[in-house]
Amino acid sequence: MPGSDRRAHAPTLLSFAQQRLWFLDRLRPGRPDHNVPTAVRLRGRLDQDALVRALTEVVRRHEVLRGRIVDSGDGPRHVTDPVGSFVPTITDLTHAPAEQARQRVRELMAADLATPFDLGTAPMLRARLIRTAPDDHLLLLVIHHIACDGWSLSVLWEEISAGYGAAVEGRPIALADLPVQYADFADWQRNNQDGAALQEQLSYWREQLADLGLSVLPTDRARPAVWSGRGDQVEIEIPAELADRVRALGRAHEVTPFMTLLAAFQVLLARCTGRADVTVGTPISGRTRIEVEPLIGFFVNTLVLRTDLSGDPGFTDVLARVRRCAVEAYAHQDVPFERLVQELRPERDLGQHPLFTVMFQLEDPPALPSGLPGIEVSDHRIPNEVAKFDIEVSLTDRGDRITGVIRYATDLFERDTVRQLSEGFRALLDQLVGSPERPVSAWETPPGLRASRSATAAVPPAAPRSGADRAGAPVAPVARTATETELLVLEIWAEVLGAAPDDVHGDFFELGGHSLLASKIMSRLGRALDLELPVTLLFFHPTVAELADAVDAALLVDLGAAEAEPRPAEAEPLLAEAEALPAEAEPLPAGKARHP
Repeated sequence: MPGSDRRAHAPTLLSFAQQRLWFLDRLRPGRPDHNVPTAVRLRGRLDQDALVRALTEVVRRHEVLRGRIVDSGDGPRHVTDPVGSFVPTITDLTHAPAEQARQRVRELMAADLATPFDLGTAPMLRARLIRTAPDDHLLLLVIHHIACDGWSLSVLWEEISAGYGAAVEGRPIALADLPVQYADFADWQRNNQDGAALQEQLSYWREQLADLGLSVLPTDRARPAVWSGRGDQVEIEIPAELADRVRALGRAHEVTPFMTLLAAFQVLLARCTGRADVTVGTPISGRTRIEVEPLIGFFVNTLVLRTDLSGDPGFTDVLARVRRCAVEAYAHQDVPFERLVQELRPERDLGQHPLFTVMFQLEDPPALPSGLPGIEVSDHRIPNEVAKFDIEVSLTDRGDRITGVIRYATDLFERDTVRQLSEGFRALLDQLVGSPERPVSAWETPPGLRASRSATAAVPPAAPRSGADRAGAPVAPVARTATETELLVLEIWAEVLGAAPDDVHGDFFELGGHSLLASKIMSRLGRALDLELPVTLLFFHPTVAELADAVDAALLVDLGAAEAEPRPAEAEPLLAEAEALPAEAEPLPAGKARHP
């Protein structure tokens, strides 16, 4: 991957993953869904100036942290601002009583976590140092996911540690030059998206995910029409003795601990859903090129792992099936998840993920700064109240035991249900690992987790589209002459899409429209009419006639001749790429996603 000779601060392309997050931000602005927080407690005589120098050097080195996104006529572009755009906040609470200081710390952390980023303004990193005593500090960093992932946090803390040590000792901060920047990776990814190798990988995924049915756990409540993101979590622990047996079984059958844990959880999913075709998602680092390993950025990719558990196999056979599925997925990991969703074009549904509803991952312990002279560093736990999937199992290998959490959507599940799921997984894992030759049907499903415990809630049907009556029967459009606005929309659609619909009832998405093309259409339409038009308008009104009516209404409002009709709270016809996750394709990172 060659480094770029681009001019400093020149606009650059976004990666596929960045473009999806930018689009989601445009669709639902003002939300902190993609904030990635990390915090550490620092005990000892901290040199604040040295810490600020170290932080600033990291931001200087990694252009993606001091970037902003601009919307050009050809789609979004990344622009790098000078390092001066990054200014850490220092809050001194040493004069407050202890309990008052602790309460203020909680308030500041909650406010920082809940504050969304403006992607049009640099930087993508916020830093707050809270001083509660002369020898006790809390460092909170909040980064937008568009600029980082779990692996990035390890790079971040490593560079902060090196920079702080040098600054304290009065030495220049001398870190190895970065071979490339994130923008170079994005450019490389774009230039290789249509290569023969990628097309072969796409063919694999089309075959692997053909006729895919979702593995949806029975829920306690009806699924909402629109994903809210509200969540909670239940802790899970696999004790040392059981963890050792998991590793030993894996070694005997040449599978990793991740594969063994996943296999057991997929058996549990099969029991709970009544389906032998079980699908989960899992994150993978996405850093297949050595040049990008030292970079901070959004590289993580999401793989869809689909396992066939039919035929009542023994657990050893399940392990072999999971291993084969995982190894094949790793071999075809270069397809960006966003590109995969675009290719498969699953049915759009704002209430759930289109390719899987359960995420499963095994992580390394959270990264921490190390080697800070005179400083004792400890992890500061940050509560996570965001749900990105129905169920997200996030495990951490502590070396002896395995711990973790099961995050869940509170719109769907009661806490007690997820607690039973956590206990049931550990109990079933113990059974399967203890006698792996027995068929999986021989094991009793943990109490309370049978598929019959509650009926799977049906997704409320979408509201009838324009051109359909209340019963859903199509209504033939009345022939009429297109309005001037409709003719303008048709002209721009033909220019951008390369084809025009047959009439004004043609649907943008059915013509192959996607997020980048939507941005181009609304940008050109706005320039033609000298009017600011949000890209979301096209998703609320996806046909030529509907969009033209909405634009005419906006024109009237702009002229002060009428009040705008209130905009719907959420879009029904949302683009498949935007639905790739209710929030994102990777869970909120705590540490590096392991190479399973």
